[in-house]
This record gives sequence, C-alpha cells and structure tokens, in this order.
Amino acid sequence: MIRSFQRVRRPAPAFQQASSFSSTTPTAPDDEDEQQRRPPPPDNTNSATIVRGPSLLVSTGVHRPSPSLFHLPGLRSLPFWTAPGATNRADDDDFGRREEERRRRHHRIAFNDPIVSDAVSHVESHYDAIKSEYLAAVLGRRTTTTTKTTTKDESEGSDDASGDDDDGSSAIDARGPLEPDYDVSSRGGEHASDALHTGSWDWHSCVLNGTRNDVFRERCPKTAGVVDDVRGLEREGMLFGTPFGFCFFSTLHGRSSIKAHTGPMNLRLRMHLPLVVPRDDVGNDDAGGGDASSSSSSASSSERRRRRRPIAGIRVADQVREWHEGSALVLDDSYVHEAWNDSDDCRVVFLLDIWHPDVRAEERERITSMFEYARGKGWIGSGSGSGGVNE
Repeated sequence: MIRSFQRVRRPAPAFQQASSFSSTTPTAPDDEDEQQRRPPPPDNTNSATIVRGPSLLVSTGVHRPSPSLFHLPGLRSLPFWTAPGATNRADDDDFGRREEERRRRHHRIAFNDPIVSDAVSHVESHYDAIKSEYLAAVLGRRTTTTTKTTTKDESEGSDDASGDDDDGSSAIDARGPLEPDYDVSSRGGEHASDALHTGSWDWHSCVLNGTRNDVFRERCPKTAGVVDDVRGLEREGMLFGTPFGFCFFSTLHGRSSIKAHTGPMNLRLRMHLPLVVPRDDVGNDDAGGGDASSSSSSASSSERRRRRRPIAGIRVADQVREWHEGSALVLDDSYVHEAWNDSDDCRVVFLLDIWHPDVRAEERERITSMFEYARGKGWIGSGSGSGGVNE
C-alpha cells in the first residue's frame, strides 16, 4: 500500500483519488472522455491519505525497503544509519573521549544527519544511568557493583530503605524484578503469526504501542527521563509517538533468535543502545602450553569459519553488525532483518523508535492524527495485537 500526503511534494502513484483514511482502489477510466467527466479529487490538504497501487516491483535480488503495511515514497534509506567499528565502553578507558570527538564530527551518522546525530548523542550520553536502572529493575540489583542477597526479613528490618550496606556493597531490590510486559507469543502479534522468534525474548516497555508505561517510569525514572527530555528527543519531536512506536529494554536470552522479517513501515528509524553484550571468547582462552595454545587457536579458527557470523549480532539487508556496549546502532527496520544470540548469556539493548528525519513536522502531525483516527475506529489495536513488533 502507498501513502501520499498533500502539500508535501513526493513521488506519487497514478489514480490516487481516494478520501482520507480510505484504502479503496479507484477504477481506471475506460476512455479519455470518461476520464474528463470524472470529478476532481477532494481537497485533502490537511489530512493523510492511503491509496492502493501501483503494482510494486520486488524480488530483484537487491535488498530494498519493503515494509509490510505502509510505505512513504521519497525518504532516504540505508540498512544502517550508524557506522561500524566502535568498541565496548568497558574495554577502552578512552572510549568516551574518542566517541565524543567522533560525534562532534558527525562521522558516525549516515548523511551527517544532524537530527539523528543529536538523538544518538543524547541517548548515548545516558548509557551509564540506563544500564544501572536495567540492572536494578530487571535483575533486582540496587547498583552495578557487587551484590549481596538479603532475605525478606532482613530487608523489612533494615533502617536503610535503599538496601545499601555500610561497606558499599549492594542488596537485592525488595520489590523484586520488574516483570516483562509484552507477550511476544500473543495472538495477532507479528511474531506469533509466523513463529518469528525462537528461545526466550523479554520486553520491559517504557513506551508500548505509543503509550507510556507508568510502572516502568516508577522503576526506571532516569531512563524514562531520557525519553521525555525536552532538550533531547522531544526538542525535535523525534519520539515516534504512534500506535507503532516502541521503547523498551529488549533482553534476548542465550540460544535465542528472531527470524528474518520486515517492519510495518518506513516512517521510523530504530535505535539500539547496547547495555549487555555477550563476549565472543573463541580464541581468547588462556592456554597453558605451546601445544595447547596451537590446538586452541586452530580450533578457534575452525569455529569461526563454521559459524560465519558473530556470536550475537544483527543482520539488516545484506549487512551484519555486532553490538558494542554504550555505542548506539541505528537501523531502518523496513529492510528485512534478523537478530540472534548464540551464546549462553543474555544480550540486552535499550530500543527506541524515532521518526525518520525526512518525515516533516506537518506530516508527522497528520500521520499521528490518522493513526489515532484508525485506532478510534478499531482498525488498529492499542495492545499486543498491533503491528510493528520486531527488533
């Protein structure tokens, strides 16, 4: 289906005489006289219009955006909007300095786009706070330092509500872990229909189908503040606040994967801020002797050749990337994409949807109004049955 918008010039198909929120296909005229007698299309200068057609050319052997529901023509597109090659923040003491310099030059972001660059910089600058709140809310840890388990009686009898001990160690949160709030196996969801994921995949949502989650905001106030900060994402109106907008902690457990699929539209870009990334220890074992070292190295090389992909990674179109803790990755999920975690450990990213920077402010307003109209009519849901559920 093709979406076109009045007053913003974009490539548009023929025969797009349709009323607002209509998906009716106009009939092609039988002759020129009939075409001349046809009344002019309605003036929808302040609305968004959905029409069918023209036929789409697909399966050319080249990866291109192919959203499952809606496509807005004329938008720049790339599988990834961030350059590869960063390192885990934990592995490099100079990470912050080097990344800040790189961000200032905007060399990481496709097209040197200033809006996407600002959004990435804003989210990355809060990496430590976001990761700390994930560990506290989802794993039940008060801090990222060493943890000490306390019993319920000890917790209730403690004068220190924070659970921190005098020696600086941290205790398990008395409230317990934050429960996942999205059933990826629910009937009607993108993943459920085609058994799109295997293994275990947990969501802890800050924004679910465009609606902010009060429970998340209570448990993770700093993370919610990153999303709400008017100096950051909201300054440009970048948060994708539609029924297809999501923002959540995505925990892909070990030996789990999300099969190849496409997102529902090309109106958004999807940002991953990696918080916990399994290490690929192939070839990194400390061997005790020369022969053992040679044997280990040979086995490691063989394992890499057999696997032919990172132990935990994501493919968008024909490009494969690894996640690096603290270094945001921005992708266009209207391309076919998949993700996997072949390790025994969890992989955690903070996922956030933002508007595609080429969708102008007046278009965003009309698109949002259109989706609200459709939701009011019951054409799209506000719960787990809505589309757009993917990484």
